Amino acid sequence: MLVFRGMKKRKVLDIQLQKRRKNRRSIFLDDGSVFGVSEDVFFSIPIHIGDTISEQVLNEILDSESKTKIYNSAINLLSYRMRSKSELKDRLIRKKYNEDSILDVINNLELKGYLDDEKFAHAFAKEKVKNKLIGPIALKFEMSSHNLNVDLVDNVISSVYQIFPQEFIINKLITKWKVKDSIGKDPKIKGKIANRLKNKGFYWDDIQNAINN
Repeated sequence: MLVFRGMKKRKVLDIQLQKRRKNRRSIFLDDGSVFGVSEDVFFSIPIHIGDTISEQVLNEILDSESKTKIYNSAINLLSYRMRSKSELKDRLIRKKYNEDSILDVINNLELKGYLDDEKFAHAFAKEKVKNKLIGPIALKFEMSSHNLNVDLVDNVISSVYQIFPQEFIINKLITKWKVKDSIGKDPKIKGKIANRLKNKGFYWDDIQNAINN
């Protein structure tokens, strides 16, 4: 991000609408520097040709412009799917934005209700259990990559398996694998199914209860 340093004031020589991006303006200063701002920023901090602007004001404009870019980028990422705060922060850092500005934008998004780790965690867990038919061990592992609060993760996992009971999911997998009629007849098949269910992230006691009933 462009930063002006020192106490020198600068005069605005010209302001032009950008040819390729009609929603942005280029501001030309008397020291030869040029910078662009969005119309939202331009109208929020009015600048006119001939104005003399302090470096503090210039840097405030640039900071506001930077946060506007980060905000728009964040909204674009959220338009595809819900994300955790940690995931969104990491994606924005990868775009080389200033980390302090990213944190300000994330706080703003939280206040507006666009970013909510609790809602994300519930939606993420439901989607994974419903579509991948995984157990709590696998679900906790998948949720760990989003750097969510540990207590939140535990509460969400407990909640989601009340909606989708483990026995129901296990029975659904057994039906899907077309081995329901063979489990009680062949100990080898029962053992293989138990191991497959273990690999799907279910606890051994829950597996035994499901396949022995």
